[in-house]
Amino acid sequence: MPRWHATYRRWVLARQYRFARERLAPHFFDALTAYALGLARLGVEGAWEAARALRELRTLPLPSFTGEVEDVFFSIYVQLEEHWGREVAGAVRRGLSRNDLDMTVFRSYLRDRLIALLGDLVRLRREILRRAREHRITPVVIYTHHRPAQPTALGHYLLGVESLLARDFGRLLHALSTLNRSPLGASALAGSPYPVDRAYLAQLLGFEAPVENTLDAVAAGDHAAELAAALSLLGSSLSRFVRDLLFWAERGGFLVGERVAQGSSAMPQKHNPVVLEHVRVYAGRLLGGVSTLLALVHNTPFTDLNDHSTGVLEPLDELMEVGEGALELLRVALEESTFVPENLVLGLEPGLFASEAVDLLVRKGLPLEEAYARVRRVLPDLLPEALGLSEAEGREVFSLEAFLERRRVLGGAASSAQEESLRRAKRRLREDLKALAAHRARLREARRLLSAL
Repeated sequence: MPRWHATYRRWVLARQYRFARERLAPHFFDALTAYALGLARLGVEGAWEAARALRELRTLPLPSFTGEVEDVFFSIYVQLEEHWGREVAGAVRRGLSRNDLDMTVFRSYLRDRLIALLGDLVRLRREILRRAREHRITPVVIYTHHRPAQPTALGHYLLGVESLLARDFGRLLHALSTLNRSPLGASALAGSPYPVDRAYLAQLLGFEAPVENTLDAVAAGDHAAELAAALSLLGSSLSRFVRDLLFWAERGGFLVGERVAQGSSAMPQKHNPVVLEHVRVYAGRLLGGVSTLLALVHNTPFTDLNDHSTGVLEPLDELMEVGEGALELLRVALEESTFVPENLVLGLEPGLFASEAVDLLVRKGLPLEEAYARVRRVLPDLLPEALGLSEAEGREVFSLEAFLERRRVLGGAASSAQEESLRRAKRRLREDLKALAAHRARLREARRLLSAL
């Protein structure tokens, strides 16, 4: 009789094995090799041979799930035993638990996915900054409360969006730092009975450091929840930007390129900005991900998180894929599409300069409350003569160019302020790229070191 019930095999073992075989196998070999090398430094018999055997075995495909073994770890172990003997296979298990092994593998895998996603976010921010420079003097009417509020420059708007996405980058980078700690050597929870150098194991695997407390190393789930929360905020940021792009597309202010738009099967006049709608769907899925992760970990005893096996990893992996899709699609949408200046200023009426009229009247000596009331009385026909303004004063109030250039405050809409904001944004982006490059360099060095020993 088979050891495992068919239902358990279908819904648990086979699914988890397939996910681990397809996604996690290289990280299992990395972690097992690093641990074997750590044991070899202690003089554990057979450990050097186990490290060499693992290097050879990783070049071969892992067998598919048959039900004879329950997971990828035991699949690797059985192959070591069959081809290199019990002593070599047993050496790598000295003091090792699937608790610290699995958590090490999960963190390694998520780290790689997150570094790739951060690269996508950098590329989107770079494209937004390119368009911001291109549209420094392109006017656009900004809405608040779904009503036309004030004009600004499209470049100014885009710089604001990039600032938001830069903070998303910072949150994800912090999540990466939380994630990038090694559980290896923690064993089941109390720590390995072999005095392995956990800092050395972390170095071999490209982690910044070990998770200090061995119980925390195998029990903590906050790294997963923090990552999901950061992705959720990213989804919110992307969704808000896309909402504006869709609004402009509706009014002809943002013309989506042919290669990312679709027509209608019944209405030949339609030019649908579907790429933005797909980004919106992906952003919505990012928003919901944190609820799934919190639900998985909130009622789990602190010692039992690893009992979920890949149950926590799989929804996070899906979120990473959704996030990459949203970022890549939005970047391509910007690259392939065109802003149409004349349609970005639809709704630009004299009333939008009401605040300028109030300011001018105050500068002429009128109390603020009286100036405000006088302007309100003549709306919506805000004409210079109705306010007792001269022709020159009227030009000053109702000039779009003058309106923008008066906004020279830090972060404002004036060309000079935008130039300064652009310089700051580019400098910030360079620093973020350096931080990302440092993570990539650490991983390259760790993999070089692991393969050379």
